[in-house]
Amino acid sequence: MSQLRLPIVLAGIAVLVGLALWAGVPAIVRAFVALGLPGLICVVLIHLPIIVLLGIAWWSIGRSAGILSFVEARLVRDSVADVLPFSQVGGFAAGVRLLSLSGVPARAGAFSLFADLLMEFFGKMFYATAGLALLIRLRPGSLLPPYLLATLGLLIGASLLLLLFRGLFLRVVSRLLGRWAIADSISNELRAMLAPKRLGTSGLLHAICWFLGGVEAWVTLHLMGVSVTLLEAQAIDSLVMSLRTFGFFVPAALGIQEAAYVLVAGLFGLGPQLAIAFSLVRRARDLLIGFVGLAVWQGMEVRHTLSTASDRSTDPQAERTDPLSNRYGRFPSPH
Repeated sequence: MSQLRLPIVLAGIAVLVGLALWAGVPAIVRAFVALGLPGLICVVLIHLPIIVLLGIAWWSIGRSAGILSFVEARLVRDSVADVLPFSQVGGFAAGVRLLSLSGVPARAGAFSLFADLLMEFFGKMFYATAGLALLIRLRPGSLLPPYLLATLGLLIGASLLLLLFRGLFLRVVSRLLGRWAIADSISNELRAMLAPKRLGTSGLLHAICWFLGGVEAWVTLHLMGVSVTLLEAQAIDSLVMSLRTFGFFVPAALGIQEAAYVLVAGLFGLGPQLAIAFSLVRRARDLLIGFVGLAVWQGMEVRHTLSTASDRSTDPQAERTDPLSNRYGRFPSPH
């Protein structure tokens, strides 16, 4: 898969460039510039509360550290995925790593991440269903595009399979993660995180975040000078996010996201140049927040390194340890 990563990225860039040339680069630039720097800053700021809620949703499952630790981990998790897209699972690993710096064992962090991803997926399924219902209401009598129906069908089908075969799924996951502990211990720990109360809280918060994303889209479009209703913005955002799900194999969904915006926005009378410009605004927002997230990650790594070095320098036992032991690990005493 790693050998295909670069060709996939290049194909995504080619799709993006092709869409831009087709829609008209000058028109896209004008639509993007219409937002202005103050508008872009506003778009960034209104997205921050969503990140906080997403972090709380993750914490409601893990609860093995403070809320702030999970919020920071969620920020870094998304930042790595957006700014360093060549590693498709790098964001997940970075999130678990950041939790480990806060004292959360890697196993617990990975389990909570798994459960959080499940609830995020279920929340997206409900959001997609709401988007399709809004499309039917706002465009009555119009022929529903087959790609939207297929997308919704796949999301609902996957959700039902997870619910119907959750026992089997749990055993498979426990076995896959078996290298961290005894299978029974893993199963019990994972079951605790999959308790209905924890999942319910996380699922509700994820659903709220999805719908807040629609509100954010409405505000962004108005800042760009595009007149749409709140319900139309909700429908556009939910349907695009649904289609974007199947671009997971393309880093940062390059080209996939833009094509989805062109297809869905066209159903509501918005031209392709506006759709692509809006997608690029979203990418600019993600990059700006992503750089902050990477800075947070590096800051925590530096503090952890300095703290570890300080502990070693003040530990008398560490000073008497053989240098080879520090480098290669502690060896058993020959006596």
